[in-house]
Amino acid sequence: MKDGASTCSSERRFSPRTVNCEVAGQAGKGHLLAVPHFVSTFCQGFRAPVLCALLFASLFLGGGFRAGAHAELILQIDLVTAEIAKDPGNAELYLKRGQLRREHVEFDLAFADFAKAESLSPGLAQLDLARGRLFLDWGWPLSARASLDRFIARVPGHEDALVLRARVLQRLECRRAAVNDYDTVLRNSKEPGPDLFIERSQLLMTMGDEHWTEALRGLDDGIARLGQLVTLQLFAIDSELKLQRFDKALERVDQITERSPRKETWLARRGEILVQAGRRAEARVAYEGALAALNRLPPARRNVPAMIELTSRIQKQIESLPPAP
Repeated sequence: MKDGASTCSSERRFSPRTVNCEVAGQAGKGHLLAVPHFVSTFCQGFRAPVLCALLFASLFLGGGFRAGAHAELILQIDLVTAEIAKDPGNAELYLKRGQLRREHVEFDLAFADFAKAESLSPGLAQLDLARGRLFLDWGWPLSARASLDRFIARVPGHEDALVLRARVLQRLECRRAAVNDYDTVLRNSKEPGPDLFIERSQLLMTMGDEHWTEALRGLDDGIARLGQLVTLQLFAIDSELKLQRFDKALERVDQITERSPRKETWLARRGEILVQAGRRAEARVAYEGALAALNRLPPARRNVPAMIELTSRIQKQIESLPPAP
């Protein structure tokens, strides 16, 4: 459906009971870390499947497995556990350990810590926010929404909670409601991050072609507030191209090129856009300008792999284009 508001009816597809069974089936295996499914499947036949999964991931998955972060979280959890042993009636400590366990992907243990915190202090302010994060990560969007709704009712305008709820609402396909939460955050935040403008625009683009202009306008609002950030302009350029607004895309590329001390990449991008627009003679001029900019670089900068690859790509593009008249 294109109308974001009407898609909220799809919430009925999410059954807390069903999701609970699915997640419990995963959590019940006792995995301390979220490792790829094929790794856990491969290791099930071993006497120590968790150790097998950890070793497999560290040996074969390279940078995708963050052993340092894993060890740091375990240390923090152990430290808070020691504090709890000294002060077992402190709800804040259970809340803190639950948040660490969520980051460590021990969702069932995090849930238990939050339940203990609530039993010790039923009115604990941050509990619903913490549960909202947990349920979102755990794949229970309805429960996440209920927790965040309660928290926002108590703390209206809380930026982190509104962003989390926007992401939950996207999961539930309540897209217009999600956009509204993003709008509230962006309207009230003194220093919004560029990622929020991009998330909002991406969401609007999933709602149908009729929302793309609004999505681009939101990116331009971000540029007006945060300055000419390349991250925002790059997403805006891609959006302009999806709308086949080639001249607008070229204007954005030219703005970046003018401010950039290194021109070659942006001149090459200009050539790519002109090829898409069918303006092949102009594209050749842009590519030749990019090649000239590359040749002006000192050898130490020109002879790195990225620049060598860019040079080769530009030369191939020039060869494929008609010669200049």
